[in-house]
Amino acid sequence: MFDPRSPYQRRMWHYESDRPLSVAQLIAAGSLDARTAALLWLLIERHRSLLISGPTDPTPGVGKTTTLNALLGFLPIGSTLVYTMGMFEDFSFVEQVEAAKTCVLANEVSNHLRIYMWSRPARTLLRLPKDGFAVASSCHADTVDDVLSMLRDDLRLTPEDVRRLGVIVNIGQVGAHWPPQRRFLTVNYVRPTGGDDQQYGVSLAPLATWDEQSDTFTPATPNVMAELAALLEMTPEDLEAALQRRIERLDALAAGRGVGIQAMRQAVDALYIEEHGLPPELAASANVPDASEDDDDDEDGDDDEDNEDDEV
Repeated sequence: MFDPRSPYQRRMWHYESDRPLSVAQLIAAGSLDARTAALLWLLIERHRSLLISGPTDPTPGVGKTTTLNALLGFLPIGSTLVYTMGMFEDFSFVEQVEAAKTCVLANEVSNHLRIYMWSRPARTLLRLPKDGFAVASSCHADTVDDVLSMLRDDLRLTPEDVRRLGVIVNIGQVGAHWPPQRRFLTVNYVRPTGGDDQQYGVSLAPLATWDEQSDTFTPATPNVMAELAALLEMTPEDLEAALQRRIERLDALAAGRGVGIQAMRQAVDALYIEEHGLPPELAASANVPDASEDDDDDEDGDDDEDNEDDEV
């Protein structure tokens, strides 16, 4: 019987990086800072959806696949990750999994290849959060406004559909010399309400913005953090405490070149077990996304995994 929870039944449709990186390695390379990563950790753990956008021209291969796969390492113990089959997807899996614990992964939202999703399949995917699923995918877009234009104008999603899509991360390559460096240019949370007076009918809460002059990341304002705490049903104090626990771990994990995927996964599971009072042996039995592991991998800018033409 078809089992969408088995990585062997759908995995052939999902492109992975030849040299996958962990979030710790992305932090070590300067792609994002520990606070931004901690915030994404908490949001993904809390079942928020995720879209990674990056440009096609003039700099293909910015690393959308690498980034998306790294951030999926924040899925909590007990999650089901469904690999979709592009334009051939019939979404029959929705009757076989628990929406509240399932993240649905699509290679990319575009019309470039049949293994990607566009038109009706893409709309079906991106409307799954209405039924309690989280979704994760990537797309080609230079800015977050380009992402919203694609969602509203090209795919004809309603503002209500877009408001359920959680986090939009726009990444790019920066620097005038080779090799260019990957940076999280903007990280935005799509507010679940409001924005009727905005161009695309939705409102964005800025969570982090890269500053070109200092090569640092401007964090969310206190007002946005208070708003986010309410959305997560936390007090601002509890939210900050949860972020600090994650920042401390990420700072340690990102030391040097940063630990690899397996060590990162173990750290994520350990904190989840600690915070939820679960038995420690649960970590050993938890499903870990399989990926080639090399704790010494670093981000060289010209790594093979960044060739998006080959890998998503």
